Amino acid sequence: MSTLESNVDLKPDWGLNQFDPWDRRITDDNIWPIYRAMREEGPVLHSEALGGFWCVTRYQEVRAAALDHRTFSSRNALEIGKQNWTDRPKTRLIETDPPEHTRIRKAMQAPILQKRMSEFSDGIRESVSELISLITQKKEFDIVTDLAEPIPQDVLGRILGFDEETRRRNRELVRKFVHADLSASEEAHADFWAFLVETIQKRLRYPGEDFLSQLCVSEVDGQRFSESELVGMLHGFALAGHHTAIDGISSMLKHLAREEMKTLYLGDPAMGSQIVEETLRFDPPIHLEGRTTTVDTVLGGVKIPAGESVALIYASANHDDRQFENPEEFEPRRGTIQHLAFGYGIHMCIGLHLARLEMKTVLEETMRSLPRYRLCGDPVNSGMVFGHHMGWESMPASIT
Repeated sequence: MSTLESNVDLKPDWGLNQFDPWDRRITDDNIWPIYRAMREEGPVLHSEALGGFWCVTRYQEVRAAALDHRTFSSRNALEIGKQNWTDRPKTRLIETDPPEHTRIRKAMQAPILQKRMSEFSDGIRESVSELISLITQKKEFDIVTDLAEPIPQDVLGRILGFDEETRRRNRELVRKFVHADLSASEEAHADFWAFLVETIQKRLRYPGEDFLSQLCVSEVDGQRFSESELVGMLHGFALAGHHTAIDGISSMLKHLAREEMKTLYLGDPAMGSQIVEETLRFDPPIHLEGRTTTVDTVLGGVKIPAGESVALIYASANHDDRQFENPEEFEPRRGTIQHLAFGYGIHMCIGLHLARLEMKTVLEETMRSLPRYRLCGDPVNSGMVFGHHMGWESMPASIT
């Protein structure tokens, strides 16, 4: 079920030439038939919505475009329909191209490289265990608000060095921002941006021993980062690790509430990693990202002129039956899969190892302490928010 006010459903053929990722009628129920219809129509379609843009729908074409950052630039088109919505500097990792991207990514990924995951493993497990301990004292709980939502903020705080009040403000502003509609998003983002500027300025004046302070005084290739670059990097950390982790964890526990999935895992806990990966394929939190063509190009046999907006629809690609057998079925026994939930190419999510660790830890601790949990109400889907993101607002569950 959805919290969306409109009860007007969208038919699959709506996506063939009117696809609008900001349309609040999009739900988890209707988006997958829409994507299927779009893939069947072709690998690249043109939408007349939001001034016109191109939709890349199939796995091979999405992956090829994501890999070709020279042709499909990230500099001016992260959110489809919002390319020039503010005059703030373009300093976020996801909206930069080399050489700026290379320099920023090198610094941002330092604390979350795969080889450093062991540093966070115990802390994540402790956070999850504390949350589950509180849950076990109740008969019912909400998977989203009681378990999934607090985890990424706690982990982010551990990595960046946020104090409790900063974590609270960050969580409040991020939630307001990611759930804003098109008309309210600019104001919500302005508030969030002001908070980030304030946080960076404090670290620049009073650096400590935490990672964010180190980032403020560090040099890459002999050059320090400007204040605007630091704010953009903090923006990336705060957003990328927030709703994506919440929705990945929630989707995973939604699937694991099914008895056959519990039996599968409890019979072979080594299936945990495959359950995580299938969740990411089946329910990717980020549905699409925007790009701008720098030259005339041909993709999937379709000519796209230079200067055009292009949506790489990762979620559609993850359900492409040309790549995945029976893609509409949740099947962890697929084995190794190359889904696009984390993107691809130079903009592949830098936090993918951390996200996987969080999800796997939650899976292990939940099945250890709450093996009989079950859903006791309809999950409330968010619909598409901020033009690219879909997840969950509530997921009632019982511990017995």
